Amino acid sequence: MYQAPAWEGTGPVSLNMSAATSGLTQFLHGGRMQLQFDGSNPVRAVHHSRILRASEFSTLEAYMADRTPYFYKEPAEIAKIFKEGYFLSAMNEVLRRLPTAATFQESHFGEILVGVYGEEILGLRRIYSKLAFLTAENANAYKMDVLFYRPDTNPVQFVLAEVKSSMKSAADGLPAGHDKTCFASLFASLNKYGMDDLEFDLAAVKERMSELPAGEREAITGALLPHRERLVQYAGFCVIDRSTHNDGEISRLATQSNEKTFDVDLLCVAELPNVVAATFTALAAAVT
Repeated sequence: MYQAPAWEGTGPVSLNMSAATSGLTQFLHGGRMQLQFDGSNPVRAVHHSRILRASEFSTLEAYMADRTPYFYKEPAEIAKIFKEGYFLSAMNEVLRRLPTAATFQESHFGEILVGVYGEEILGLRRIYSKLAFLTAENANAYKMDVLFYRPDTNPVQFVLAEVKSSMKSAADGLPAGHDKTCFASLFASLNKYGMDDLEFDLAAVKERMSELPAGEREAITGALLPHRERLVQYAGFCVIDRSTHNDGEISRLATQSNEKTFDVDLLCVAELPNVVAATFTALAAAVT
């Protein structure tokens, strides 16, 4: 297996120096690469990104801690709460939905990372994450994990992202077996996602457009009108610890058949379990 650059047609074509040293891009080592599989017949593209824990300017956990609250509440909602004039009370309200249980922190982090990655690396725009629908701190919402749209498409193309993550690391001393767990779960979830689920997610779009520019809100509203074609693309994302990268397991992402057509992005994060723990520890410390 070898890697070929895959920027063109899948995200920003080029990055200026300020973009490369800010946001999530500063942690992206070597860019987004399309994997090529020798001796196999792939049915989809698999892109690979190595994400470092630290850059010259920041750490991944510090950056993600800054971004995380906006996946549970919209920026306008957060601003309204702080305008009431009670800083610590506002902070507690904003962070109330953040999970305290490690298992939920781990799954939420994967979805949040993909939300940031989709916007900053792939050039998509996020309409909402399912985390915004949570009614309790240690819970998972159903339906698709993140709903994006592709800007400058007419009619608007929606990109529905399903996310699976694993906290296994080489330090565990056992084979990760992602092909039988995390990767297999991605295919199963996409197969189970039916038309009723799609209608639910698209109906929720109308309630989640307040942060979008007016012109784009109008385009999305038009794309959701009945009796017309809807352009929907599915996308799979797997978030794993970089130490568990295994070519043999990864090949399953490219070769396994599925009822839906989609490509996969594999995000390999350095010290993933530690990054997740440090992210939520930093947020908890903000209100204690």
